[in-house]
Amino acid sequence: MRPAWRKSPEPAFKTSEANGQFGPGHNSFTTTPDGKTDVLVYHARNYREIKGDSLRDPNRHTRAQVIRWKADGTPEFGEPVAD
Repeated sequence: MRPAWRKSPEPAFKTSEANGQFGPGHNSFTTTPDGKTDVLVYHARNYREIKGDSLRDPNRHTRAQVIRWKADGTPEFGEPVAD
């Protein structure tokens, strides 16, 4: 059983300039079809600057990557992988 979640004072999954992924958000979890691998699904954009209201930027596209779990049962998000 995984522990109850609580809000972190810092983002758990954030921009990766090195990988060209900016503004990741709206995360959810699923598994591979065989149920053996956990997958993080999120959206991000591949550019830094936003013109206008960042909440109305339509260019964050869906991405997915494998997620690992720490010994205490919490997710090890790592950083968004490159396209």
